[in-house]
Amino acid sequence: MTDAEIHAVMAAEYAKQGQALSDDKRRHNHFQCRLDQQLADKVRDYMKSRDMNANQALQMIISKFFN
Repeated sequence: MTDAEIHAVMAAEYAKQGQALSDDKRRHNHFQCRLDQQLADKVRDYMKSRDMNANQALQMIISKFFN
């Protein structure tokens, strides 16, 4: 294995560990739920109409509820 290959492997592993650490730090802020079909369809429509992913849409909906 060349030095460049070793560094590439090490960098990839470091990135995985870094992502895992970041995920661990945010895990206590992670929420999930199951929606019935009608509500899920409404959320998908909301996401699509605003060109948002699920995380962005749910953050917006929740922040509007609490403000």
